[in-house]
Amino acid sequence: MFIFKKIKVYLLIAALLGAAGFAAWKYYEYTQNQIRIYAENAARAEMAQQETQNALESIEKDLIAVREQYNATVEKFSAASERVNNLEEKLSEHNIQYLGSRRPGLVENIVDKGTKDVLRCFEIESGSPLTEDEINATRKSKTNGSCPDIANPNYRP
Repeated sequence: MFIFKKIKVYLLIAALLGAAGFAAWKYYEYTQNQIRIYAENAARAEMAQQETQNALESIEKDLIAVREQYNATVEKFSAASERVNNLEEKLSEHNIQYLGSRRPGLVENIVDKGTKDVLRCFEIESGSPLTEDEINATRKSKTNGSCPDIANPNYRP
């Protein structure tokens, strides 16, 4: 009997050690699984942070390009506004109605040429290429009087 009691004690101790070992193994397995999950989450967070950084850099580049385009447009608008002011000054110097009643043919030719020049300015600003005559104009009579700075880039008065 004494041996059975010892065997029972040893079996009980072995069962307790087995249960403790099993619990330790399960705890180890659980912590390793948690470490793997945290590592995956950290990798996802790193990728998301990198994508966000790339998007910010792209937005900054786009913003710089938009600023440059805006500044170029403002410069073109200022030049166009200056041309309009110059045309208004030229027109205000003359009494078109009086001249038209006195010499209608002359006024008609002047207005027609001015209209043609202004329409050509709109075409050039809209992207139409310059003609050889416009590029090579060297005399004032051959230039576009409405916008010589854009229609005749090689002409210098």
